[in-house]
Amino acid sequence: MKLNAKITISDLLTKYPRTASIFIKKKMLCVGCPSEEFHTLEDAARLYGFDLNDLTAAISKAIPKGKRQ
Repeated sequence: MKLNAKITISDLLTKYPRTASIFIKKKMLCVGCPSEEFHTLEDAARLYGFDLNDLTAAISKAIPKGKRQ
């Protein structure tokens, strides 16, 4: 499964709460940020200087296989 980079951080955290640990480990302040409602995963990668493919791969691993969409 390839995670859609256009998903908002809020939607991602709502659908897959376990992904919060990835943001925390990477010292990203996305969890609880007011901007999570409209910032996408793509936006977060750009703002924090992470490679989008690496970030989506790490987040995908935190999503249980049976839950991936």
